[in-house]
Amino acid sequence: MSDEIVRLHYNEAELRRDGAKALHQFGVHATYKIHTHDFYELFLVPKGSAVHAVNGRSQLLTEGSFVLIRPNDVHRYELFNSDAFEIIDIGIPETLFLKICDYLDVERGVFDAPALSPHCVLSGAVLSDVRRKLLHSGRVENPEDGYRFMRSVFPYLVGLFLTAPAPETQLPQWLSALLEAMDERENFIAGLPRLLALANMSQEHLTRSFRRYLGATPTAFINAKRLGLAAELLLTTETPVIDVGGLCGFNSQSRFYRLFTERFGCPPKAFRETFRNQPEPPSPFTS
Repeated sequence: MSDEIVRLHYNEAELRRDGAKALHQFGVHATYKIHTHDFYELFLVPKGSAVHAVNGRSQLLTEGSFVLIRPNDVHRYELFNSDAFEIIDIGIPETLFLKICDYLDVERGVFDAPALSPHCVLSGAVLSDVRRKLLHSGRVENPEDGYRFMRSVFPYLVGLFLTAPAPETQLPQWLSALLEAMDERENFIAGLPRLLALANMSQEHLTRSFRRYLGATPTAFINAKRLGLAAELLLTTETPVIDVGGLCGFNSQSRFYRLFTERFGCPPKAFRETFRNQPEPPSPFTS
């Protein structure tokens, strides 16, 4: 991965000061780019689907996905289809997480040992209850009250990883490795021929696998990667709008404009003018 890894920090004093409020975000574009941190993080996906790239592998996130990020996990989210994506996340300082483990009478290694972040799937009343509790934290006005509320809720939330079912559909190792390889700019710009060469399988087999696990075709996946780069170039460089599509691998200017408008809701020029000077996504964490 060529992106710089941002390291975020959060301690118990900050949790208490801020009132332990969960962050409610809509769309992968609203989340942080690749990052790591020195605290634990819980996140819930109440709606939509995405791929969670973590520690050089990939997890498929669907409605009800509940994930525990550990200190030093390196991760980010990517959206490969048009579904709306909603995520609610909250940090747990390491010192507090150790107290939660003591309360649950479980070794920290149960959560820290797996190569991939612990992932379970919630549904029905449990999903609604967890969503309600996380959102309630953002509505508590007094920071001390919010801190006490979430301290009482954290053991329940962490305990779900010991009892709730794991996802039925896991990304195969070959697909996880392929997604990681296609994260390199030169590969997704090269497009479908490069994807097929790296996969070393027929286009029909690859298309079936992409539809099954990602809900998108290989072409849609590549376009999503290219459009993400286009948005980055528009917001962070002086590259002329007319040149952006070609630099991202699109051979047709009109097709690039059409796909970009469908993805971001406006043409490239309007996107740059509207969003270029907007601040980074809000976060209670410091970098």
